[in-house]
Amino acid sequence: MKIDMFTRLQSLTPIVLATAVLSTSVAWADGSETLGPPSISIASGTGITAAGTGMVSQPGTINIDVPAGAAVKQVLLYWEGFMTDEVAGDAEITVNGNAVTGTLIGGPDFFFDGPPTAYSSTFRADITGLNLVTAGANSLEVKDLSFTNVANGAGVLVIYDNGSAASNIEVRDGNDTAFYQFPSPRDTTVPQTFNFAPADTDRVAELAMFFSSVEGEVSGGGIRASSIEVDNGGVTPTLYSDYLSSNDGDEWDTVVVPVDIPAQTNSVTVQAFSRDDLGSGELPASFVWNGAALAVPPVGSSFAPGRMTGGGHQLKVDNVRITRGFTIHCDIVLSNNLEINWPGNKWHIAKPLTSAECIDDPAVSPLPPAAPFDTFIGEGVGRLNGVPGSIVRFTFVDAGEPGKHTDSATIRIWAPGDDPDTATPVLEVSDLLSGGNIQAHYDQPHK
Repeated sequence: MKIDMFTRLQSLTPIVLATAVLSTSVAWADGSETLGPPSISIASGTGITAAGTGMVSQPGTINIDVPAGAAVKQVLLYWEGFMTDEVAGDAEITVNGNAVTGTLIGGPDFFFDGPPTAYSSTFRADITGLNLVTAGANSLEVKDLSFTNVANGAGVLVIYDNGSAASNIEVRDGNDTAFYQFPSPRDTTVPQTFNFAPADTDRVAELAMFFSSVEGEVSGGGIRASSIEVDNGGVTPTLYSDYLSSNDGDEWDTVVVPVDIPAQTNSVTVQAFSRDDLGSGELPASFVWNGAALAVPPVGSSFAPGRMTGGGHQLKVDNVRITRGFTIHCDIVLSNNLEINWPGNKWHIAKPLTSAECIDDPAVSPLPPAAPFDTFIGEGVGRLNGVPGSIVRFTFVDAGEPGKHTDSATIRIWAPGDDPDTATPVLEVSDLLSGGNIQAHYDQPHK
């Protein structure tokens, strides 16, 4: 269990820890204990999307959606795992039956003492030429990863072009470990700053990130506190608290969130922390940050309606939590993230929304920010406690700030295989939010 490892690690002297970190027996790869610009060319495009899977149990399946009619410009596959010795992990993986060899982009980095000891390594492979990802829904089976401690997971980042003006797309990747009780530099991650040309109007960017080894059966289970700060030059950074929880299966997290870019802003800084923002008392997570990408729409671009996100910390309605990167799109062609938890149960979207209706109710004002609608009525299919085929129907209403006691949610979930028109839902809740904030937004231009 990781908690036991941490307890043992705290008893080690700083000299022992420094020796483990600074060993000269390994030729350190670019991006060790930080993320950095990739050593390969990054394609131009209009947008990005990302998805992943845990790899503790193999094979894993990555379900990723690309907007209809878009051309796939680049597909980058990442994976990470722990070795028990200071050697690089497995550089080979199988993707839909294709043998793929990756490049070590970070590590092996000493993470924590054992038993078993963990040295983390992250790999990247450009699999664009395999033509495995196209417009629409895609499914990638990944397997055959072998690490002497654990194979944590894999993720795919897709850059696409829908024919509109190109966005500013920047990628950072590597292997950046963090746990708040570790000695520097492993107590936190290195902030990553993305630069772009300013505009005279507000814009909305898309931020995609990969993390591994946050929580799960290998990490010891249970909720682990974490924090992601996104600084767009405003008064205070936007916090994404406790968004990491093996959302893609043990032990991998993909986070895709919108980032508001105010007029005249020319940079965004992102940093991940092992930290308990919400005062939950849960042990802050240890984790590895594997990559991040930011797509900023071009200067002078127009916006198309629309999408809805869960702003601030976890959304709560009674004892139901809507968590971890809640993002849904009105046109359903873009990727969506929706996870709903209630005592003893976890539901996670597994496919694009099957229906979506965005309504501008004249009796409701979503300000701020400005948005073309305020009410999202949707239906989707997902996994209930890991079992596929569970249907959700929901209505989310953004009635302005602060969200708590103003915004509302109605959620009904049915057991896998049940017909929602005849069966009784296993969850039915409708009320004002008791925590968090729902926000409607203009969307990025796309087809």
